[in-house]
Amino acid sequence: MKIGFVFDTILYKKNDDYFGMTLTYDFFKARYLDKIDKMSIITRTQDISLSSGNIDGYRITNGKNVDVNPIHYYNRIPDAFLKRKKIKNELTNQLIKCDKVIIRMPSMLGILACDICEKAAIPYMIEMVACAWDGYNNHTNKVGKLIAPFMYFSTKKCVSKCNYVLYVTSKFLQKRYPSSGKQFSCSDVSLCDLNESVLSSKINAIDNFDEKKFSLCTLANVGMKYKGHIYVLKVMKKLKKDGYNIKYYLAGNGDQSYLKKIIKKYNLSDNVEFLGSLPHDKVFNLLDRIDIYIQPSLQEGLPRALVEAMSRGCCCIGSNVGGIPELLDKEFIFKRKKTKELYKILKNLTKEDVIKQGQINFEKSKMFGKQFLDNKRNSIYI
Repeated sequence: MKIGFVFDTILYKKNDDYFGMTLTYDFFKARYLDKIDKMSIITRTQDISLSSGNIDGYRITNGKNVDVNPIHYYNRIPDAFLKRKKIKNELTNQLIKCDKVIIRMPSMLGILACDICEKAAIPYMIEMVACAWDGYNNHTNKVGKLIAPFMYFSTKKCVSKCNYVLYVTSKFLQKRYPSSGKQFSCSDVSLCDLNESVLSSKINAIDNFDEKKFSLCTLANVGMKYKGHIYVLKVMKKLKKDGYNIKYYLAGNGDQSYLKKIIKKYNLSDNVEFLGSLPHDKVFNLLDRIDIYIQPSLQEGLPRALVEAMSRGCCCIGSNVGGIPELLDKEFIFKRKKTKELYKILKNLTKEDVIKQGQINFEKSKMFGKQFLDNKRNSIYI
């Protein structure tokens, strides 16, 4: 059986291979290949020479029984409208070769794929991983705001009539994008085995926590403004005037130029370090040595990075978007963009808070353990 996998991302091509940050061969092997024979990854691609930022953490996508089939006519958001017919023809040619299709949404390719599968009677399911409205309304490209209403209503229509929908949240996406078909809830997180020694080591490290000198970390593309890094920087600027010495580690691919201008403007050059894209093992090493993880996003589904931080016993702070309120205690959640609320949380943070929240988060993260989620996914995909 051949399964098509449609998602609107960019894989980077080097010679005959393709590389991605989350859509890697290991991801497909662990998630799908024990249930099916072959996968066709249908998405946008770009030559690796055109990539911006640090992509050292990118890993190969194609491999045994996993092929990448590029959509050549879709390079920029306007192409989805100006070259719609050509893109749809390319998609159709790929999808009719598949026995079934998994469509990851929100995405422009996903909207087109749903229509093609309906008309060609190709069985398909939707994996709903984020909010179309929040994602496009906060897009780094100004065109995103213009098409946000179209993406929201089109996505809502696709999900409403799909026979099988998997949501990565427990409540948020289900409420905003209801379906009349069969619904499943399962996070997209991939955690290594949870070991109590990780929590013990974290608590020991926090024993030296200084309430005016601590480290923060965000794992997200630094070129995407909707990830909300700037709001942390605004709070750091204010706290620095109050005598705080905070170190902020930014791990993730993307164009750093915008944030670097803000950092210089706020006189925070000595307080912020860009780490680029990190392999998974180095991500966990980073989480083990920082004091607090922060997810200041303007939009999310259920952020995997936040769950990973919870699994390392980190005290976590997040904005009130997407599935974040499903994960964290309300005292550690602030309204998106509301720097006064974030300032208050950081200002009042104590060593006891950091230890207690680390323990609470570690226990909550057990709901996202590999074996538990693998069993859940098996019942869904089979």
